Amino acid sequence: MDSLTFISDICGQLKKLKRTGWVRHNIPLPESDSDHMHRCAMCALLLTQPPDPRDDYSSPSNQKFHPSKINTTKLLRMAVTHDLCESIAGDITPHCDSGLIASKYDKEEEAMRKIREIVGDPLGLELFELWKEYEEQETVEALYCKDIDKFEMIVQGYEYEKEHLQHKQKEDESNGGESDEKRQKIKEEEAHKKDVRNEPLRGFFVSTNKAIKSPLFRRLDKELRERREVMLQEKGWSVTEEERQQD
Repeated sequence: MDSLTFISDICGQLKKLKRTGWVRHNIPLPESDSDHMHRCAMCALLLTQPPDPRDDYSSPSNQKFHPSKINTTKLLRMAVTHDLCESIAGDITPHCDSGLIASKYDKEEEAMRKIREIVGDPLGLELFELWKEYEEQETVEALYCKDIDKFEMIVQGYEYEKEHLQHKQKEDESNGGESDEKRQKIKEEEAHKKDVRNEPLRGFFVSTNKAIKSPLFRRLDKELRERREVMLQEKGWSVTEEERQQD
């Protein structure tokens, strides 16, 4: 057991590790893994509240999500630790090298075994089992934690767009007297940069448009997307149908 190494080296690395997706889009001061998991934990606390009457838990597929059936202590501990493995394995996303993606589970499992050794049981075992439960996605707490993980990501994306995305210029204003060839080259260069100042973070909203399953977070997801659409329209940007919540 080495508690100081766990707190300083493992948890400290999470405070320094910037989330890969935001780095790829040139986000100024992108959030860290610790930032992400902290708000995930705040989301998990919502399950300690009485059910909101706007959330329908009556259907067979939704009954398991009723707050009264959730081990909220486990969910909170899972939410605040679900990316702990990334302190050693790194933040591997679908846009990383194909070899890294293929080895993601193995790298993360190895990282969690190392963390277990550093922390020592019984806490080390609990952290490993929480990670494994989250990865297997078989319990309702794991399903909720995945919903929270995706929801927190798009909340952060919305906030980055709100803060950094510039108002869209009209075609004639942005191009001046340039030739069609030069205008096309500028567009290609801007697309390659993936910079939040020049383009909405559409991919994050498209990839999650069907991802969230629980009534509570589906409602919050829909509310967020509607709020985002208003914000983007005020800046002169449109929203594609794929960016809206899908059934």
